[in-house]
Amino acid sequence: MPLPGDGICGECQRHPRAFDRAIAAFEYRFPLDRLVQRFKFCGDLAVGRWLALRLLARVQAEPRPDLIVAPPLTPARLRERGFNQAIEIAKVVGHGLGVPCAVAALAKSRETSPQPGLGRRERRANLDRAFRCHRAFRGEHVAVVDDVVTSGATAEAIARTLKDAGAGCVSVWAVARTPDPALRD
Repeated sequence: MPLPGDGICGECQRHPRAFDRAIAAFEYRFPLDRLVQRFKFCGDLAVGRWLALRLLARVQAEPRPDLIVAPPLTPARLRERGFNQAIEIAKVVGHGLGVPCAVAALAKSRETSPQPGLGRRERRANLDRAFRCHRAFRGEHVAVVDDVVTSGATAEAIARTLKDAGAGCVSVWAVARTPDPALRD
């Protein structure tokens, strides 16, 4: 959950995650939510670049990862959308930091249901063993770059996959984080 400063949120203290740190440049609220949707569903790559540059500015002072990856889309979703929004963001962030972006490091091992509309438990079950890693690591720091973190289920599933492949540290960097449902207006 968003915090005013550094630290570990209460949710992650109660339920430790496979990822080591999560950072979002924004909360997923108006008007940012409209910008993300315009990028993601209307293919506005200029807006996507602007969002990626905001994330880059936010993570600039973070410890540099050895590699950046992005959540893969299913082949059907990729055909439908025409691009993977997380990869577009990851490439800008990687270039800005001078860190390689391994766009093919992760793949979906099976089709999954779309995450929107699923509850927290359903999202986790939906993504159980849904990813595979095509690289072996020896303790490297890997950053997972995404557009929006909602329940953290995707980040959790990918972090587990990366750690199973030998990653020593996994950071999650997102353009936006949905607000805590308990605090929504």
